[in-house]
Amino acid sequence: MIHIITSENRHLYGPQLWAMHEERRRQCVEKNGWVDLVVLDGGEIDDYDDHRAIYLLGFNDQMELEVGLRLRPTDDRCMLADKFAHLIAPGETPKKGPDVWEATRLFTTEAYRKRKGPGRGERVFECWAAAFELALRRGVTRFVGMIDMQLYPGILNSPIDTRLVGIPRPYEYGVVAGSEIAVSHDLLDRVLEAICRESPIGYEVDQLDLMAFGDLAAVQRQVTRAMTPQLTAGQERDETLAAETLFRLHDNTGQARRIWDGRARMLNA
Repeated sequence: MIHIITSENRHLYGPQLWAMHEERRRQCVEKNGWVDLVVLDGGEIDDYDDHRAIYLLGFNDQMELEVGLRLRPTDDRCMLADKFAHLIAPGETPKKGPDVWEATRLFTTEAYRKRKGPGRGERVFECWAAAFELALRRGVTRFVGMIDMQLYPGILNSPIDTRLVGIPRPYEYGVVAGSEIAVSHDLLDRVLEAICRESPIGYEVDQLDLMAFGDLAAVQRQVTRAMTPQLTAGQERDETLAAETLFRLHDNTGQARRIWDGRARMLNA
């Protein structure tokens, strides 16, 4: 499961979001040496961490952070187009628009990178799968961003088709290039196939989830259980909640939301 955090549910993730900013400091400032970035109270923050930013975060069973990615609409501003326009070749398609989002600040934590055994490395693709799911629901057709070219060989070997939009340029910390990903159902299917998954990856937790299950860790366990085929039946209440959670995962009509809202009113009556 990847948690989708927007302006609507950000208030539920205070400690987790701060852990993300601290990890970005460790990755971007301490590891990569980008000393010109702003660090406030131990966390790396920039001017794109505003109310329009969408954070995709993955946690282990103990709710310890493992992976993260930031998405943001570009119809008002875009880091690539506004601050690094020299990375975009003449004649390229516009990198700002209502159907274009910018993907930045992808990271994995040191603890996760040290993990051994099956499934190691899948969390990054889970994060991208959740991003593509969300983009397809919102009518987004392209992601733009920037790539440090030392990572490019690994990107070429991934199921995600990433296109460079200009000639790579040297910068203070290496060589960087602008990039673009065309979002499609076929791309999402390839990523899901690569990690042997079929069900949705991303989930937007809200207050009703916390009312039903108690805390973020419990919600994550329930959603993960709903995503995972079960060989034997569990307790009736667990089976009912798992079925309703699965319904919410796949529901695009709002019907599932109305069911849970009605339950909440009954509980508070």
